[in-house]
This record gives sequence, structure tokens and C-alpha cells, in this order.
Amino acid sequence: MASVEERLQRLEDQIAIYQTVCGYGYAVDGCNADALGEIYAEDGIYAVADAGRYEGRAGVQAIARQQGHLDLVGRGAAHISTLPYVVIDGDRAIATCHTMVAANGDDGFFIWRLSASRIELQRKAGRDGWEIRHRQNYMLQDDPRGSQMLGRLMEGPVAA
Repeated sequence: MASVEERLQRLEDQIAIYQTVCGYGYAVDGCNADALGEIYAEDGIYAVADAGRYEGRAGVQAIARQQGHLDLVGRGAAHISTLPYVVIDGDRAIATCHTMVAANGDDGFFIWRLSASRIELQRKAGRDGWEIRHRQNYMLQDDPRGSQMLGRLMEGPVAA
């Protein structure tokens, strides 16, 4: 049985990972590139199967400044992550969740995008907390890779 200190560290890590995963939506909807930078590793990658790949912290931060994104947020939008299933292995972890974008349209809000997400994280070097090394999103529409990826929820970072 793990010691109380080990169990406490595991809980603290899990909560910090929850904060990192859900923090993306708040940062991007708030057009806060600095906060996005805190969430992603310097060489982090955000890969969206139908929308491209953002490489490096600066590439991810640029999302918050793109005109299409600014227009979406200006009309009313929310990037939402469900509570992730987390597997921690030392200083690396995997979080699996659904992510969605609610958008405002003529008849009110609706789910505009629904994705499966698998997020590889690492402990921040010399700092408290976790950061994203690689995030893969697949749309849950006409793409079996999303459901397949969700099915891997118990695989840890080695299988990323």
C-alpha cells in the first residue's frame, strides 16, 4: 500500500492535471495567449485532425490571436472539456476526455464541435504543475479514430 505522502502527491497531481486540461478552454475563450503558454510545453503540439497542427508553445498561443477564433469568441463560444480520465506514470501522464465547442447561432447556443481528446502531459521542470506535450483531437463525426482513441483510456504515457 502506498504511503499517505505518495497518495497525497497522486491526488495533487491529478487535480493539477484537471486544471491544465480545463484551463485550455478558459484561456482560449479569454484570448489569453500567456495563459495558453503556461499550459503547453515549449515544444508542445496540439493536433486537430480536421483543422491542422499547432507546433510549439508559440504556435498554440497564436490560436488566441487568429481572426477566425476572435470572431467565434466575439459571437459567443465556449471550449469545454469533460472531466478527464487520468493515468499518471511518474512525471508523465495521459488524460482522455471529450472536448466540445458550444457556439452561439441564430437560435441560441448549440454544440458546434465534439471531439475525442488524448492529452500527453509532463511535470513542469523545476516548477509545480503539469504542461501539455501533445494533444490529439479527433472529431466524433465520420472518423472512427476518435472512438478508438477514447477506448484507450487506461493506457498510460508509454502507449501515447
